Amino acid sequence: MEQIPLYQHIVNTLKARIKSGELQPGDQLPTEAELSREFKVSRITSKRALTELENDNLIYRVQGKGSFVNADLPPLRPLPRIGKEILIILPFTHNPGLGDYEKGINEYLATTDYTLNIQSNTVIGQRRLLEAALHNNNSGLIIYPVSSRDDLGILYQYYLSKFPLVTMDKIIDGIPFPCVVSDNFDGGYQACKHLIENNHKKIAFLSSSQVEKSSSIRERYFGYLQALYDNSLIDYSVNDLIDRYLTHEDDNGKEYYKKFIQAVMENGITGIVAENDLIAIEIIQIAKNIGLSIPDDFSIVGFDNIHLSSFIEPRLTTISQDFAQMGYMAAKNLIGMIEDPLQRPQDNVIIPVQLIKRQTVKQL
Repeated sequence: MEQIPLYQHIVNTLKARIKSGELQPGDQLPTEAELSREFKVSRITSKRALTELENDNLIYRVQGKGSFVNADLPPLRPLPRIGKEILIILPFTHNPGLGDYEKGINEYLATTDYTLNIQSNTVIGQRRLLEAALHNNNSGLIIYPVSSRDDLGILYQYYLSKFPLVTMDKIIDGIPFPCVVSDNFDGGYQACKHLIENNHKKIAFLSSSQVEKSSSIRERYFGYLQALYDNSLIDYSVNDLIDRYLTHEDDNGKEYYKKFIQAVMENGITGIVAENDLIAIEIIQIAKNIGLSIPDDFSIVGFDNIHLSSFIEPRLTTISQDFAQMGYMAAKNLIGMIEDPLQRPQDNVIIPVQLIKRQTVKQL
């Protein structure tokens, strides 16, 4: 009887593991060194076995990463259901003023047998929560990222392992996770257009972080610029103000905002589009403290429509996001990915926004 070559024995064993479902589509295979130790063969032999599997289109290889079961193969056994819990990671503790995502998520989960676990990265940190969640019993993850560029390494591990994950509010740079976002571009456009319709000619955009760090802030900024361009205002001196005062990275925020307000007055700026309501509210309070009046001295539009925006004096004109609908759609997409791992949402979900007119924009 002819003896089976050593490499073929490895090939047959790995094929059997794939056929039985022990190795699922997307799973990583043992490395050449690990196969050499397991089957007591040379690295050349184990490499030959992996090459044979690749030629049979059963696996694919990623330079510097390893070998993986071909993702196009149908699942040969049901995925293990260790738990029925969805995890959401937020960059803030529970606060109804920062959006009712939980309400929308639970509304959808009520139609399923999944439950929700909420964790904030304010204490432990986003990376540590992500590292833990990748290896725990959660069926899937919804994350509100701290930025579009943080923790890309661990997030890419989620992508490679095909862990069901949906992002809210921000798109992760370079990793095609399904995402649910507000129409930030239209929000920035509506905010600026509302000021223009009230005869404001010099309008500034104010952000607490660099626009490059956040896809949502970047889209709001682009919408603001589009409105200026559409109304032939793009060349006003406000651009110099943006370059000098668009962001701040230090802890002395109030002093920064005082300087910003002083620059607004010195440059004849009459309108401000703020990144969010919290910044707009802080600007209003600081302006009051230094003897200015809103909207008599300048007008301002926020973004988010948090609860506080309708209670401050004057009440804040803002762009309203539908947080509950964002949570609902994020949960819906995530459960779809869990229940059918081969079907992933093709496009990001964009939720419409609405201009809420109150008292912080003055007609000039």
